[in-house]
Amino acid sequence: MKRFQWCLVIVLIWGGLSSCDKMKDLEFLRVASFDFESLSFSKSTVKMELAYFNPNNFSLRLKDAEFDVFLDDTKVGHSLQDTLIDIPARDTFYFPVKLEVEMGNVFKNVLGALGNKEVTIKASGNCKVGKKGVFLPFPIRCETKQKLDFF
Repeated sequence: MKRFQWCLVIVLIWGGLSSCDKMKDLEFLRVASFDFESLSFSKSTVKMELAYFNPNNFSLRLKDAEFDVFLDDTKVGHSLQDTLIDIPARDTFYFPVKLEVEMGNVFKNVLGALGNKEVTIKASGNCKVGKKGVFLPFPIRCETKQKLDFF
């Protein structure tokens, strides 16, 4: 009986350790939709859906996302999401974003970008990602260059 208990303990430890795989970062795919909720010269509200891919073999949940958006290192907006989003395993999911945009900073960047024909868009902040009620802080860091073709 003692030998059976030791074998059971070894199998449980081995199973627990092998199932604890390091979580891979979520991969940004594209901006799936973009719409203005309100538009003014001082402050506007933008609604977007961002497509991400979860490369992990397990599903996750995302909550309490808060981040800032920068155009060429100038802060242009802030977003605070308090909804709970289910992230399926090895699949694409859509992250709805409501972004408050400071239009004065956007206009400054557009005038500067006319000469460059390209703008750097960055998002920086934090969220909580978890599973089965246990959530850990997860940084939001993404950067992309966008070509501007006005003419």
